[in-house]
Amino acid sequence: MADLKAYFSLGSCSFGNWLDSRHIVYTRTGPEGKSIITQDLETGAQTTLFNTKESLRALYVAKNGDVFFGMDNGGAENLQIHRIPREGGPIVAVTDDASTYHQLGGLAADGTTLVVASNRRVKSTFDIVGIDLATGSQRVILENSDNYNMPAGLSPCGRYLLVNKLMGANNNPLWMVDIETGAAAKTPPGSAHAADTHPVWKHDSSAFYYVSDFDSEFAYIAYYDLQSETGQKLLSYPWDVENLALSHDDRYLAFTVNEGGYTSLYVYDLTAGDYVSIPSPPKGTISGYVPMHWAPDEHKLLFAAAGATRAQNLWVLDVDGDSVRRATNSHMAGLTTADFCEPTLHSFKSFDGLEVPYFLYMPKGSKGNMPVMVDIHGGPEGQSVPGVSHKELLHYMVSQGIAVVEPNIRGSSGYGKTYLHLDDVEKRLDSVTDIEYLVKHLVETGVADAKRIGVMGGSYGGFMTLSCAARLPQLWCCAVCTVGMFNLVTFLENTSDYRRPHRESEYGTLAHHRDVLYHVSPIACVDNIRGPLMIIHGQNDPRVPVSESHQAAEYLAAHGVDVEMLIYPDEGHGLQKLDNQLDCYPKVMDFVFRSMKLEG
Repeated sequence: MADLKAYFSLGSCSFGNWLDSRHIVYTRTGPEGKSIITQDLETGAQTTLFNTKESLRALYVAKNGDVFFGMDNGGAENLQIHRIPREGGPIVAVTDDASTYHQLGGLAADGTTLVVASNRRVKSTFDIVGIDLATGSQRVILENSDNYNMPAGLSPCGRYLLVNKLMGANNNPLWMVDIETGAAAKTPPGSAHAADTHPVWKHDSSAFYYVSDFDSEFAYIAYYDLQSETGQKLLSYPWDVENLALSHDDRYLAFTVNEGGYTSLYVYDLTAGDYVSIPSPPKGTISGYVPMHWAPDEHKLLFAAAGATRAQNLWVLDVDGDSVRRATNSHMAGLTTADFCEPTLHSFKSFDGLEVPYFLYMPKGSKGNMPVMVDIHGGPEGQSVPGVSHKELLHYMVSQGIAVVEPNIRGSSGYGKTYLHLDDVEKRLDSVTDIEYLVKHLVETGVADAKRIGVMGGSYGGFMTLSCAARLPQLWCCAVCTVGMFNLVTFLENTSDYRRPHRESEYGTLAHHRDVLYHVSPIACVDNIRGPLMIIHGQNDPRVPVSESHQAAEYLAAHGVDVEMLIYPDEGHGLQKLDNQLDCYPKVMDFVFRSMKLEG
């Protein structure tokens, strides 16, 4: 049986892009840390361009062949931009301001100005800024007064930058910024709320395709023409479209659809007006957060895909050659598919009749009446999907005889806008009741041993873990909270300035909902928490300040609750470094084994 270190030594490949029709560049994670790799697709030869222990959050290939990337420092998420010159030579730090968060936009038409979003001027907002690569001087192209302004797509001509203004889960409009004049306008125009994301430009910069949920329960593909300033709905499904890529000749539009947590890949021939029959990649997920890219002069699509028994790798779909193949080999640390578990998809009815889906990971050969860990995803507007990356602890638990359940309770994405907003503001505790009905369902169907059920989660999942421990204490033998919120009032007061308005759109505002925020928080029922409880946090977390965990531990210690606290000084919103993971998670497993009265 594989040990825990093997699971946390698993690798993944991401952010792949083309250098030319034969060579790709991508980020790779493994036991040695994070790397930027180039690879010859014909020979398989690889070259390592950069290594780090920190997180690599983005990768951009400019038209001139330069590679740019963003790098974290200690989990603080104030990304700094670096440049790898195409002609070789040392890597150049384009920015060096640890107090500022930089987001890559692209290389402007002049070939010497890198466009970024930056909160250097005011920490609560992101301006659009041009950085002269020769001198390092910065020029504010567009000064903003709202919070999130995230680069979404630079036009091929290098003049127009589409920017997402992230105001809420379904209020994420696109604005188009003229890099030369600084003019900006909502695109498409109008005041209606919508999430307009993932734009891909036609290659003459005359129009773009994008994902929108305007006037729709689910996100669909839309098209916007700059000259006529008109948009239209193109393709829609009873699920969310998540990702787009347009081929070099504007012929093929590739896109993904989230169908109940699994991803389907489609290619649409815009010239013929019909779908292309393509070989499908293996069952799994294609991340909506990692761009897909067509080759610069061929009909070959590069994308990152993963499965419940497969680490994330880069794959190439060759439309003309009618083939799909894996292009990279993520480090498997000696593990095989037999060391992982493909979950089964189920659902239960909650207190109000709502059908709530969940994934069940059962140990091989198990018959039921199992020790069970309920693992609640973050977000809240997130979704649990099958996978390996970021689920190392889950798979190790299953290998040790513990069933794991991942519910997509109300408020989760992927099931329509109505479902997404069922937990907003004063309805927050309905999602906790979902968990109560889930546990009842697991016991009644013979899956769970009622005396050996634990709950865990990170970020909002950590908030839910503490909420479950406070409001449903009789259900749990243990709880493991990672970077969770104990008090939504102090969380909103202390989270990073640029994040506050966006999070208030989900939880409620400090100005108008302070009483509600307190009432739905674990602190309001802290007297009910029995423990045992483990709390994990990174000292530099910019999203959920570490003060939330200290506050929880102090309150609970005062009430005599058994709390184990693990704080990591060089981490942020979760544990990224292998050394810290190998310190933390054996302790977690020992805690769970003891609480469930299992042999470790």
